[in-house]
Amino acid sequence: MIFEYFSEKKYDRLVKGFVNNETPYNFIEEIGIGAYGVAYLLEDAASDKKYVLKRLKTKHRHKKKIRQKFDREIKILKETGLHHVPAIISHGKIQDIPFYIMDYIEGKTFEQAIFAEGKRFPLERSLQITKELLSIIKEFHKKGIVHRDLRIPNILLKGNTLYIIDFGLASYINEEIKYDKIINPKRTENHISDLYFIGHFLLFLLYSNYTPTIKKEKSWQEELQLPSAVVDYIERLLLIRPAFSSAEEAFNQIPEI
Repeated sequence: MIFEYFSEKKYDRLVKGFVNNETPYNFIEEIGIGAYGVAYLLEDAASDKKYVLKRLKTKHRHKKKIRQKFDREIKILKETGLHHVPAIISHGKIQDIPFYIMDYIEGKTFEQAIFAEGKRFPLERSLQITKELLSIIKEFHKKGIVHRDLRIPNILLKGNTLYIIDFGLASYINEEIKYDKIINPKRTENHISDLYFIGHFLLFLLYSNYTPTIKKEKSWQEELQLPSAVVDYIERLLLIRPAFSSAEEAFNQIPEI
C-alpha cells in the first residue's frame, strides 16, 4: 500500500514536469482521484483557457482489461462529437501510462448544487432538466454509446446548459440483451442502464425540494406526493413498471405539468 501511494505521488511529479515542459499548458493542480484514474487541471499559457488531463493510475498499468477500458473511454469520447460532452484535445502516454487531455467545463455538478449549495429543484424544473438530459442521452444512443454512470457528480450545469462527464464506465450498446435477463440495470450495456440512472437522478432533484415532516421513513412515492403520472413515469425508469423501449420513448412520454 505504501509503495502504491509513493508510486502515484511520484507519477504526479512526472505529469507536472511533462505538462510544464512538453505541452503549451501550465500544470495547476490535481482535481480528482477515481478508482482507475487521476485528473489534473491545466491552463493554456497563452489564452488562460483551462483543460483537464486524465491518466490511468500507475497500479493499473499492467492490467490489460483496465487499460482496454481506458482506451475505450478515449475512443468513445472522440466519437461522441457532441456539444454537451468535453472534447478530447490530445492523448498519448507518459512512461507507458496512458492519458488524454480534454476541455474543462466550468460548471457545477448537481451533487455540488444540491448538497453544497442547497439548491432546490421544484417539480416543473426537475422534469424540464430531465427532458434536457434525455435529449442528450438519446443522441448518445443513436451513436451506439451508453454512459452507464449518470449520477449527480457526473452531470454538470453551466448556465442553463447540461454537460455529461466521466465516461470511464461507458460502453457500446449490445442490442442482443433481453430485458428479462437483466440482473444489474446499472451495468447493462443498453439504454436500460442510462434510463435507470436518470430515474435516480430525477429523484435527487425532487428530494432537493422536500422537507421531512415526520421521523419515520417512507417510500419516495409516499414522501414526495407526486402526481400519479410522474410516479408512473419514474417507476418505468426504475423498472418497477414495464421499462421504456428507448430513451426516445422516455423523452416523448415525460409528463407535462
